[in-house]
Amino acid sequence: MEKKLFRILSLDGGGIRGIIPATILSAIEEKAKKPISELFDLVAGTSTGGIIASGLLIPDAENANQPKYSAGNLLEFYTKEGARIFKKRLGLRVRGSNLVNETYLHDGLEQVLKEYFAQSELKDVLKPLVVTSYDIERRMPFYFKSRLAKSNPQSENFLLRDIARATSAAPTYFEPALLKNAKGDRLALVDGGVCANNPSIVAHSEAEELLRILRQNGNSAIHTKETDTREHGAKSITAEPNPERAADYFMVSIGTGNGLQPYPYDKTKGWGALTWATPVIDILMQGSAEVNHNHMQYILPDSPFGRHYIRINTMIDKDNSDMANAKPENIRALQAIADRLVRENEDRIEYVCKKLMA
Repeated sequence: MEKKLFRILSLDGGGIRGIIPATILSAIEEKAKKPISELFDLVAGTSTGGIIASGLLIPDAENANQPKYSAGNLLEFYTKEGARIFKKRLGLRVRGSNLVNETYLHDGLEQVLKEYFAQSELKDVLKPLVVTSYDIERRMPFYFKSRLAKSNPQSENFLLRDIARATSAAPTYFEPALLKNAKGDRLALVDGGVCANNPSIVAHSEAEELLRILRQNGNSAIHTKETDTREHGAKSITAEPNPERAADYFMVSIGTGNGLQPYPYDKTKGWGALTWATPVIDILMQGSAEVNHNHMQYILPDSPFGRHYIRINTMIDKDNSDMANAKPENIRALQAIADRLVRENEDRIEYVCKKLMA
């Protein structure tokens, strides 16, 4: 008899390339004939993945047990609202002696998030959720966790639109997000991609904690009051594979595509800080995503129960790899890439749906 699995969804960051995971998730929902909120026990996301993850778990106002948005609805978030989200700042400003180089106005992003997410709160999501960010004042990762938002709302609960704004505040693209909790504590946050663009390891760590609480409480509840609710960046991450525990999990990790944009040595060797500013973000985010992918293959190896970790991702030509290119022709190209990825992974998506509904 196949073992009951704790099902985890992990979604990478990647700006407008969120079209890719949204398309794949739409294909999963269509094949399974169930919403993502019913198919997974935990959802984690970074940056654009954090926006998708949050949106998929917002309860519907008419039926609190059902999601407000399907994956197809969130695909439209990118195809219809991309130009508003990535509205370029005109010209460059100088503040003191520093050249200010945030490329995009945050007003458009905030307005779109307000329209889609309204007053939805982290504590009310349909399933456990983790969204990554990085606190630039405390110099440590900050993870928005619905588990903590339920147990300690004064410190840990936030509007989902503010969480989405914080996790997607990529340096050089958008200004940092300034949040305050109900106690008045200040958080200065940037894109979670600077520490975990692929949040799979963060998701696995949270799943370990959720299962620990489930076992401790006799499977009676996932969300219980914790003695220590300030866990952000503090807990160690599982470093060694445990075949017995690995058999408890099934993780689907979805990327936003690996860019093929090269940075030739002869061209880059003379670059200074200003020229490196945007390319280094791309390099760091893609590099960390691949490191986490490789590590998850080690943490969740295959077992007699089947595969426990599946990653769906692709390579993207340099012409379409810009995370903020919301021009109609690029959106169409990304949709074509995503549709092709679904076709190429039809068997894997079939396997994923079978495991999720087992």
